[in-house]
Amino acid sequence: MSTALIIAIAYFLILSVGTSLVLKKRVKSGKDFVTGGGTLAWPLVMAGFVLAPLGSGHTLSLWEGSSTMGASVLWWGIMSGGLFVPLFILWFGPWFRRLNVQTFPEGMGKMFGEKIGWLISAVFPAQLIGICIAEVSATATAFYALSGGSLPFAPHCILLAVVLTILYIVAAGLMQVAWMNLFNAVMLIGGSFMAVFATGSWLSDRGGWQSIADFYAKAGEPWKTSIMNFSPEVIFSLIFPCLILTVFMQSASQVQNQPMLMARSESDIRRGVFWAALTNSFAAYPWVILALVGMAIPTIAAEGAKLSVPGIALMALPPWMVGILMISLLAATLSTTAGLILGSSHIIVHDIFKRAVNPNMSDATFLKLTRIVILVCAVLVVIPALKLPFIFSIFMWTFSFAIPVFGAYLIGMVWKVNKVAAWATILAGYAANFLWTFASPDWLPAHLSLNVYPTTFATLLFGIVLNLILPGEPGYLRQLKAAAKKEAVVA
Repeated sequence: MSTALIIAIAYFLILSVGTSLVLKKRVKSGKDFVTGGGTLAWPLVMAGFVLAPLGSGHTLSLWEGSSTMGASVLWWGIMSGGLFVPLFILWFGPWFRRLNVQTFPEGMGKMFGEKIGWLISAVFPAQLIGICIAEVSATATAFYALSGGSLPFAPHCILLAVVLTILYIVAAGLMQVAWMNLFNAVMLIGGSFMAVFATGSWLSDRGGWQSIADFYAKAGEPWKTSIMNFSPEVIFSLIFPCLILTVFMQSASQVQNQPMLMARSESDIRRGVFWAALTNSFAAYPWVILALVGMAIPTIAAEGAKLSVPGIALMALPPWMVGILMISLLAATLSTTAGLILGSSHIIVHDIFKRAVNPNMSDATFLKLTRIVILVCAVLVVIPALKLPFIFSIFMWTFSFAIPVFGAYLIGMVWKVNKVAAWATILAGYAANFLWTFASPDWLPAHLSLNVYPTTFATLLFGIVLNLILPGEPGYLRQLKAAAKKEAVVA
């Protein structure tokens, strides 16, 4: 086993076990496990939230994409950190907290009726598990590549990724995620940029950074070192999907909304907006820079884009630095995977087993069952992860299921609450996603054939038109404001 792999595994084992021993005593109920008890200050709320949307979307998929789109893939990180994070922390997250629910499906049920909540409760865990499969594959790829192939990808790397994910959450749940993410945010940014600086030092005797620019210039691809390449592929397969998926999918995700429940107040949610946006955006840069360097070296490029970052790391960095870089990468993927499994388990236990099957479930049973479901979800992830090596395509398909849900939610919160329109919007979005998956036109170019486009079109068409036609109640935010005024008058 390589030195880098030993360093990375040791770090996460020590951090996981250490936080488990310290925090397990603070988890006294099932609610503490899944919401953090609603007592945490803004740094922990920020940490619990900010690493959740990173994962392979900000790391492996971007460095793979840079081989064809160049540095322009960084617009994913720029827009995610500069648009999605402020929108969510300043508005969407506090809105969810005002619903006074535990899960996003429960919130939808509160707004539009329980039946729509049951539908989303059935769909969302499967959607989150689908994304989780991609994250586990990315984590396993990191283990395999940065170990120099000394550890077999399947089943060894896959199982190792899942075991470390379980350790991330099983002892203290969301509170453990928050504390581990606080440490890992520092490791993610510090370790990855340290690797970039060390790579620059290595390049200094080989022509410096200019040699990388010269390589792409000679190859007729000088645009690869600039983020200002707005080709149709960049615009339609990266920028527009990022705008749609980060805002519409991630804002409806239990993974993003769950950390809002552990804040002491809305102020503790909003105070971390600057650091969350900065961390989310900056997290993407080192991986793309390292990948562009790696693909400029023929022996590394021959191994393929997926192995470009591990290739340059093993060539340019000492083993201990490779270990730090691996920790940085795993900080992104493991935190996201852990959040996905915890969010899925929370919805399954709270919405299905408790609210639908056994409303009188005891708190002790809720806590035990949540931990059991975490293990079950982990098993459900392992099996397909052994067979599915791709990542980006899984993202685009599973992410699309949340687009119509958030569309209906956003309309209901700020404009009008109409149950018929909400049902039609969600079902039309789901139908468009399925139909496009199995019957997308062959004549469309690849960058226009993504599921996000028909799903978004159906969501906007049905959501806007039906709410223009049909009567409804005032937006839910106005309802909550009116109820608060009425309560103040009575008091």
